[in-house]
Amino acid sequence: MSRKSPSGLYSITCPTTSNKPYTGFSLPLCIFLITFSVNCFADNVITITYGSKYKPFAFGNNSVAYGVQKDFVEKILSEKMGIKVNHEAYPWRRCQKYVREGIKDGFFTVATAERAEYTIHSSIPFYETNFVMHTSKRNRNVARLKTVKSLKDLEAMHGIKHIYMLGSGWHENALKNMKNVITTPDASTIPLMLALQRADVYIEQSEMFRYQAKEKGILDELLTLNEPPMKKLGWHIFIGKKSKHQSLMPKINDMLEQLQASGELEKIKMEIFKKYGIE
Repeated sequence: MSRKSPSGLYSITCPTTSNKPYTGFSLPLCIFLITFSVNCFADNVITITYGSKYKPFAFGNNSVAYGVQKDFVEKILSEKMGIKVNHEAYPWRRCQKYVREGIKDGFFTVATAERAEYTIHSSIPFYETNFVMHTSKRNRNVARLKTVKSLKDLEAMHGIKHIYMLGSGWHENALKNMKNVITTPDASTIPLMLALQRADVYIEQSEMFRYQAKEKGILDELLTLNEPPMKKLGWHIFIGKKSKHQSLMPKINDMLEQLQASGELEKIKMEIFKKYGIE
């Protein structure tokens, strides 16, 4: 039974437990309302994952994401488009596994044939970078590396040890025909490994490599061969085919087109790169 109290709330008598009336909501109703609210909030939030060891572009601690990529997504999706984004950082292989299995919604990286099987990506990159060769100034192969004009030239070169970050799909594909390749889970350790000559060459975007080498105080010991670039790559946002947020991609593409046409996309890049001291 129920009756209206002077306060305007209804007093409910529960015959199965007590004959005493109480004022307010029932516990099951409160639980339902809280659960409903949480689920509604979760439905409106897209979770984007980033590598945790790719500083300054993507890094993090205890799944909290930082870096250039996170700032780009926050600026364009959150600030420009009003989309609620949850940013999370994990080891890069795990990020890809989560999106492939539909556990997380998306990630931020470069396009590969394998990723196209389980994701869609923005038609316009948020920014582009050149992948070039890096080595130690003391490496005995410097003269030979300076003659390289393409990945094909590197394939034909014997006695060269390559290195890259574990889980990097582009490197896995680009270096699949190389004879001597090692990997590391943390890209920030690679400049030191080159300086110690535990590897001969690393193909990576110059901005990231030089940032990491400078952080470790060994930039002067290393050599970057900027010309010719091995590859120019665009960095995109990807949404998994198992995500309920795929419908956002056309809207993201429209926004990127507008920002590119107005020149604002380049301004955003310069602003974010400057924040992280990227040359």
